[in-house]
Amino acid sequence: MNGFLLPFKEGNTQLVRFSPTAIFIASIATAIIISTQTDPIIVVIMLTLLTIGGTIARTRWRIVIRLVARFELVILFWIFFIPFLYGETLLFAIPTPFGLLNTYTEGLELGILFGIRMLTLITLFTAALSHMTLIEFIQALRTLRIPISILGSLLIMLRYIPVFIAERSRMQDAQELRGLDRGTRARRILSMGYMVGSTIDRALDRSMVVYDAMTLRGFGRGTMVKGAGFRNTDVILGFVVVLLVLFVHHLDPSWQGVISI
Repeated sequence: MNGFLLPFKEGNTQLVRFSPTAIFIASIATAIIISTQTDPIIVVIMLTLLTIGGTIARTRWRIVIRLVARFELVILFWIFFIPFLYGETLLFAIPTPFGLLNTYTEGLELGILFGIRMLTLITLFTAALSHMTLIEFIQALRTLRIPISILGSLLIMLRYIPVFIAERSRMQDAQELRGLDRGTRARRILSMGYMVGSTIDRALDRSMVVYDAMTLRGFGRGTMVKGAGFRNTDVILGFVVVLLVLFVHHLDPSWQGVISI
């Protein structure tokens, strides 16, 4: 959905089979299992199972993949430096004007593991959130006893930051249509400063309007969203998580994970 930072379902469509709280808890449990894996092959298998399960559940993969790609590019930027900073076994050396840049085997293996693991985790949560509306997500957090103050700030952030970004993009497009790229460097810097200042000024005005609207709707005077609770069919998600634990333990008998708890 274009109006939110996360891929929530549009409109007021409600979940029919599972409660949002159960989906959220199952996602966290699965994320813990993924985070404890040290074998990239097992992580890839879990990503494949996630893709198959998401396809069966009719996940909106086009929206999910687009959002995952944005996060993954940022993560890969940092993982790129791990092979040069961590390890002892020299893989190869890259000559630079400042000396040799050593690349280590352990760092490369660790970078690959982190990259695949983070890709799987981001795909998991974005796919799970794509089956909820924003209100269902807030209801799930409320069921887990997340404080109202945090939920209010989270609700504003998820809805308001995309509006701020969209407004900045519109102003930038308007300046380009007025010949911003064809001006001198000083003129472009001046126009950029005007765009940043105008965006901040409009953001402050909009924040006051949003705050007044939320105050009129009773924000800060009691519970704004009630918990979603659980449903009888949520037991199925519990069985799926248990089967995933047993499956991973079968692939890697040395893995203890949550079994040792």
